[in-house]
Amino acid sequence: MKTRHFVSSLFASALTLFVANVASAATLTLPSELEVQGSEVKLVQQQKVLSLGSGKQLVEVVYRDLFADNADDSGAWITSAPLYLTLDVRSDDAYRLVLPEIVTQQDAETFIRMPKALLMSEGGQQQQLTLMNHQQLMEKIWLEK
Repeated sequence: MKTRHFVSSLFASALTLFVANVASAATLTLPSELEVQGSEVKLVQQQKVLSLGSGKQLVEVVYRDLFADNADDSGAWITSAPLYLTLDVRSDDAYRLVLPEIVTQQDAETFIRMPKALLMSEGGQQQQLTLMNHQQLMEKIWLEK
């Protein structure tokens, strides 16, 4: 229990370090397979749209999708552990996170092992991003001190 409280406190501290609150907000549209953890989410046409302040941002997501091999199969849910995305956003800009093509359960498992996504800005700029697991996030925070 103490470890869980410590991890929660550490995560809250990390959010404080990464999040800059300003009046004007950028938006980040996420695909339906990514569920945002611990944030207010507004649904727009099966996609999640986050409102972000400008500056460094930390977003916690979980990948979750259902795969069925045939019509008789009830399917299998594939769910990741929490994944963390850090980005530096400009105010009033719109961003969209695009996942690689994930058609099969094997594709989903590969994505969970090596979670990469494409961040596209409203202006047409693209950036390849690697989502981090909890250990990688803690290492990044530690190294940035």
